[in-house]
Amino acid sequence: MLTGYPLEIALTAANSAAQAWYGYDQGVISGILISPDFIKTFPQTKDSNIQGITASCFSLGNLLGCLLTALFGEYLGRKNTLRVGAGLSTIGAILQFSATTFPQLIVGRVINGTGNGFTSSTCGVYQAESCAGERRGKLSVIVVLHNVVFYCFASWLTLACSYAGNGAQWRLPLALQLVPCLVMVSLLPFIPESPRWLLNHDRIEDAQEALRRFSGKDLSADDPIVQDQLKSILGAIEIERRSRISFKEVIRCRDRSGHLKRLLLGCGGQFMQQWGGINALNYYFPIILEKSLGLSNLLARVLTGANATSYMISSGIAFWLIERSGRRSLMMWGLGLQGFAYVMVALSVGLLATNPTKWGPVAITFLFFYYAAFGCTWGMVPWVYQAEVNSLAMRTRGAAAATATNWLFGFVCTQFTPTGIKNIGYRFYIIFAAFNLMFLPVVYFLYPETMQRTLEDLDAYFDIDSPHKTIIPISDKIAKQRSRPSELVEAERERIAVGKGTVEAKGYTTHVESVSLDM
Repeated sequence: MLTGYPLEIALTAANSAAQAWYGYDQGVISGILISPDFIKTFPQTKDSNIQGITASCFSLGNLLGCLLTALFGEYLGRKNTLRVGAGLSTIGAILQFSATTFPQLIVGRVINGTGNGFTSSTCGVYQAESCAGERRGKLSVIVVLHNVVFYCFASWLTLACSYAGNGAQWRLPLALQLVPCLVMVSLLPFIPESPRWLLNHDRIEDAQEALRRFSGKDLSADDPIVQDQLKSILGAIEIERRSRISFKEVIRCRDRSGHLKRLLLGCGGQFMQQWGGINALNYYFPIILEKSLGLSNLLARVLTGANATSYMISSGIAFWLIERSGRRSLMMWGLGLQGFAYVMVALSVGLLATNPTKWGPVAITFLFFYYAAFGCTWGMVPWVYQAEVNSLAMRTRGAAAATATNWLFGFVCTQFTPTGIKNIGYRFYIIFAAFNLMFLPVVYFLYPETMQRTLEDLDAYFDIDSPHKTIIPISDKIAKQRSRPSELVEAERERIAVGKGTVEAKGYTTHVESVSLDM
């Protein structure tokens, strides 16, 4: 039986495999859309609108999967939700790599996307709820980093497969997406369910065993480390959730825990990530290099792989930055750098006709610069933040809503990028430059720091009796500081005291503020 660090490694590997699908699809579809055999098999994709549908229907499937997770994920649990997603993704992958007609390809991509919606909205929550607080940020970055690693791998793989003279150009890359699925499913039996999910469903003995295994190697159930965590989580449940509330009351902000505010912060992070312009590039990077900058097919593929490698390295840097710089600083620096990059890309593309040999390399340089800035900031932080900020009662729905926001606006950006580049040229890039710069004050005044906080600390921060306001004043140092505030340490002592009484009570029953979907 795995315990301690070996168990944490298995948990991280399983969730990383779940996250890998998203990046792998982006890398694969960007490469196969310009593959000769793919175009020969599906000539419809020569049309820019059909090309957009081919790429973006995966996002629509993800949106559906996220909505289904919001409805059923809390009942299924974290592990079973991942299993459902794996099953659907397997079916979708088989339909794609065996496709002989365009409708079969699209249906396969939608089903594959639906499965990915289940996994992508659950793996971050599962990771955040199960690992130790002081390592949560770094381990969550490792999970999200696999998105980029597999994007890089898929970019080089499609380049290698492009030398095949048959359907292997695109069928083999689409078939290999089954590998991370198999890895995840094979690891899940060795990992316990999320202890916080177990406690929220009154399974105290199972939760105590899960906490024992996650807290360290060969600890006993009575170890103070295990008992303090158990009491703190139970105390948070008792303090935060006094009575059953409907989703209608959440929308009206009549709960004590700030559920809606926290849900919107998670959704807002994903909204800003997409309108920062990443999917306008990810799915079409080689096409942009070919059509907008006039490069050859081979050079476009090589530069796509090189950019993906640079992107992967910069994303890896977030592993060190996330627990040093904090979430807020990374988001604000990222927005500034990304906005600058898009301004330079727009300028370069606009002047390309005057001197292609001069302005083409400038445009490529700042496309690389954009990816490097995005990788170590917005590529990681929104996924970590959405898993941290939501309350236990809303964590499944909150993460699903945030991920659904990502896929919804990812679909919008993906669908209209080919048409936008074709019709308005360099002005298309100005749109994303403007969005990046407009989001700076949003982050500064609305997003509190979550670094070095336990998930229960954030419950105390957003509590109705908390002195902290929705709009963060310039003078509110606690909302911005990277170290753990002393007021949250004191709040944890109070939770442990409440939790101790709960654990010792005979015939334990919990009276929680669970959020129902009833209006």
